[in-house]
Amino acid sequence: MHTTVDAYLGERTGTFERRAVRYRAALEALRANGLSDESTLYDIGAGWTELDVTLRVEGGWKGRYIPIDLGHDLAHDLESWVPPRPAEFAVALEVLEHLDDPWRLVAELQAAVGCLVVSVPNPRTVDVLGIDRTHRTVITAGDLQARGFMVREELFYGGVYSAGERDALFAVWVSA
Repeated sequence: MHTTVDAYLGERTGTFERRAVRYRAALEALRANGLSDESTLYDIGAGWTELDVTLRVEGGWKGRYIPIDLGHDLAHDLESWVPPRPAEFAVALEVLEHLDDPWRLVAELQAAVGCLVVSVPNPRTVDVLGIDRTHRTVITAGDLQARGFMVREELFYGGVYSAGERDALFAVWVSA
């Protein structure tokens, strides 16, 4: 499994600077919802852990960062993973569309954290399933709003898949 995950991550050809657009948006949303140096944060689908770099280098954050990714630990199959403990925050950037049942994971996270930040390709402007073989589920703004998220459209992929249109949905959920 590690070989498969490493091969997939190795196929990513964009630069950190291009991906950092979404990390910076997450940093802003987390700060707006109380991120502090005492906070614990799950990074779901952490990949190369570049969100952690952004949080610490650009955000000066010193909290507890927990990367959840098959590339780090085979126990982290996101189709069945359950948070082992409560945390203040979770972030799932470019992850949910890769799952057969993303709503199971969303429900688990909403039960375990106070704030959940996600981003997914925007199906209004992008052929989500056509991006690559790993995309399994199309997620709409309405799907996210129905689960309590505040959603906005963003340009996170440089318009490569959307002829320059806003190509991502960025969504924040905060517990009541």
